[in-house]
Amino acid sequence: MSDLDFTIFCTVTFFSKKRRNPPNLNNGKYCPHLVIKGSDQLLGVNFIDGEDVIFGKQIGANALPLYENVDYSDLRAGTEFLIMEGENIVGEGIVKEIFQHKTYGSK
Repeated sequence: MSDLDFTIFCTVTFFSKKRRNPPNLNNGKYCPHLVIKGSDQLLGVNFIDGEDVIFGKQIGANALPLYENVDYSDLRAGTEFLIMEGENIVGEGIVKEIFQHKTYGSK
């Protein structure tokens, strides 16, 4: 899944000890890395919409992949991940579903 034609629907929880303010998942400007638990590969994403973040509460959110040259294929339903800002683990989540975008001319 190296094309960027999919959306990651996930549930996420942010930790208050690592952030002063909750991130805004709806303005298209929050771009952390996801790290699949048990891996060390950084998967850059851009959160495009989600519920309002309340620290310690699980919420639904949607994210888009950022980098064409990164393999996102290990992100699939049931995959658990950490949310990283630099060296800090600021949250965690689980992939609920991958929505493949339809493109004209494809089957």
